[in-house]
Amino acid sequence: MNKGYTIFELLVAMALSLIIGAGLYTFYTTVFRENISKGSLVKEEQEAFILVDQLIKDFQSIGFGVDYNNLKMQTGSDCSLSSNNPVLTKCVIKTNDGTNENDRLEFLSLSAATDEVNSGCWGFTDINGKVNLFNSYDILGRPCNNSGKYLVMDTSKRLKDVSYDPSNPNPNYKNMYAFYVGSKSYPNDFKVSYFPDNTNLPECAPGTFNLQKRTGTTTISPVISCVLNFKIRYIGNDGNFYDKLNDINNLQGLKLCMIVQVGREQSTPENPPNYSANGGCPTFDFSINPKWRYYRWVVIEQSIPLKNIRQ
Repeated sequence: MNKGYTIFELLVAMALSLIIGAGLYTFYTTVFRENISKGSLVKEEQEAFILVDQLIKDFQSIGFGVDYNNLKMQTGSDCSLSSNNPVLTKCVIKTNDGTNENDRLEFLSLSAATDEVNSGCWGFTDINGKVNLFNSYDILGRPCNNSGKYLVMDTSKRLKDVSYDPSNPNPNYKNMYAFYVGSKSYPNDFKVSYFPDNTNLPECAPGTFNLQKRTGTTTISPVISCVLNFKIRYIGNDGNFYDKLNDINNLQGLKLCMIVQVGREQSTPENPPNYSANGGCPTFDFSINPKWRYYRWVVIEQSIPLKNIRQ
């Protein structure tokens, strides 16, 4: 004779099923959330590097279209371009509470300071003064055209004209460099400044800031938010790194050092990454604020050659 299950046995089986089901559900949701969180962090890291890539391109253009008389530098105290440092200068800025030091960089560039379509276009004039553009592309990736005003310099980078009109070729300007300036005024409209502000967004860790870009004399736009550290070091011709360098002839590049937050505050602390030893970037002191250990950070170290600062 077959014996059926008692009510007690059924209740026990149901309870066990619920416990197992709850455990599987918790495991599934935990793994699912972790995968989403990791995916979001990877996405934010990629976005940070995309933004930094544009910054690197701007730095690479330092001195682009700059005449010989402005190809000078001197580490300044006020970070502004002057007669002593007309093409490149940097200085240290402290946060409001004085606990964190970051850099401000200012430079001249005919391609990084404007968003006009033909920004960055350049070429040479022929024996008749006609502007010929070779392998030069506008900001939309199209071959440049020679409409608009151009700055012309001789082969020694001595400035000859700041508003040359290619539609009216002048044979007096033969065999010279030509750089697009459009409606801008040289050199004031071609100043670029990168600097930290004192804005700390709600989703960002304490002590972080927005990295801002100023073009010309007035236009300011945010570049990257939640930045914890922004340092620039000079790379000398000897391959060494310097915080101060006054002779542009001894300069071959810049070292970009940045620490940027990715993701929001975490429930558990971790040991944050830091700059690599002997890589040119000064070690960042995370012990200043214990809360920084509850955030994820991406460390950016990039050597940037400067090809436009030679005569």
